[in-house]
Amino acid sequence: MPSVRGVFAIVVALALTSCSGFERPKPRAMPPGMGFAGIWDSTWGRLELRQEGKRVSGSFTGYREGGLTGELEGDVWHFIWDQKTPHSHGHGFMQMSPDGQHLEGRWGYMKDDIEGGRWAADRESS
Repeated sequence: MPSVRGVFAIVVALALTSCSGFERPKPRAMPPGMGFAGIWDSTWGRLELRQEGKRVSGSFTGYREGGLTGELEGDVWHFIWDQKTPHSHGHGFMQMSPDGQHLEGRWGYMKDDIEGGRWAADRESS
């Protein structure tokens, strides 16, 4: 039978490793011939993105409206979002899937980029 001290140590270790509940994505090489430009159906509505080199910017409409701008680190886009009404802003990131058809990431308020929640998107077919 395990000791109380042993069980306590396991509980503390599990709690500490799951505090954030999220592991940041590790940038990979951008899939060949893929980019972030296009129209995406996202968790928060429609994303319309433009890409020039490592810079990606665009807009979101649907649940709320606003703009996004940021830079790529491999296949991870780190961005700042700015919502029009009610006015709010923050940071976020999205990582492109290897097939270039899905974005998966997080967003947050102000300087935070994860606590707001999940933000995912699927590329709309042309």
